[in-house]
Amino acid sequence: MFSRLETVSKDLSLQIEAASIDQQMKASLVACELALQAAHISIPIVEVSLMRLQQKQRLSQEQIAELSRLSEQLDEKYFAAQERSETNTALRTEALQLFKQARAVSALSFAGGEINSVAARESIYEASMVFDNREEFFSKVEGAISK
Repeated sequence: MFSRLETVSKDLSLQIEAASIDQQMKASLVACELALQAAHISIPIVEVSLMRLQQKQRLSQEQIAELSRLSEQLDEKYFAAQERSETNTALRTEALQLFKQARAVSALSFAGGEINSVAARESIYEASMVFDNREEFFSKVEGAISK
């Protein structure tokens, strides 16, 4: 099955597909941790959700729904800021930050939902969008698979 991760790293996508559930969860968690740190996002639902995943607990449907809503809100703010940045270059940095935050929250939502390779690959793909240079990010995620 094709995944968006294949568009940025076919090798990693194949590794995730072949990995055990435990390895997929570890890789998704590492991806989320890196993305959330890089996106500088500190919101209670995000912090609680990340902590649950770090404790190898799944997220409730309510938590996933709240993360999805937050990601959508950040996307809406991103699109508005991006539109305004066409006439105000100072807003480009704000727009980029909102984009990164939305992707990091979306990655967390995928990681906390279904436990399968599709969810893991989607989580990692979303997290990868936070980074301009993805080589180090992919290397760390691959390292989580081999542990």
